[in-house]
Amino acid sequence: MAQAGPPQLLQVVREPINAGGENAYGEIEDEIAAACVALKCPHPHLALETLTGQKEIWWFNFFASEEERLQVTRAYESNRPLMEVLVRNSERKSRYTGPVTDRVSRYRRDLGRDARWDLLASRYAVVTFGDAAIATGGPVFEEPDCAHFAVRFFRALEDARRFASKGATMLGFRPAWGLPAQELIDADRDFWSANPVMSQRDRRK
Repeated sequence: MAQAGPPQLLQVVREPINAGGENAYGEIEDEIAAACVALKCPHPHLALETLTGQKEIWWFNFFASEEERLQVTRAYESNRPLMEVLVRNSERKSRYTGPVTDRVSRYRRDLGRDARWDLLASRYAVVTFGDAAIATGGPVFEEPDCAHFAVRFFRALEDARRFASKGATMLGFRPAWGLPAQELIDADRDFWSANPVMSQRDRRK
């Protein structure tokens, strides 16, 4: 997850939360995060939230290849207890969210002027779109409809704000949700202390 260079494939799932649904959505995600740890979710993934405008939760999955993505998909499908939890809670969440988008984009090495992938110890992300994605620098990804976006990670909120151009989306990590890779936790242990992965480790000591 925290490799030096961008992943070849980036899956982004976006869930817009309906007004007034934040608390209910959060309770469901707390349950999902705990289940992912207890039932051995097969792949790391990250949760981020929009910092301005309508509240959306973005989920990032990183893959080195299409083969790896398919392997992970099969691993999920073969984990029946986990899938039962995910399907049940997806139905529950649908009461509190608008239309969900799920897209897998390919890294375009030839388009990005700056391929830094500073994920370790980062707490914020800035996503730029279209021509601005190429002009402002950063790893560029191409969606199935050929639209482009770029992602940059930042440790400090003020750095993210300085970098963000007009029309960019600013995101903050939700450390209690998702399943961060071990190297992310080790790089910023206090930040990730709310994640169930940390609680499980403490119980094993």
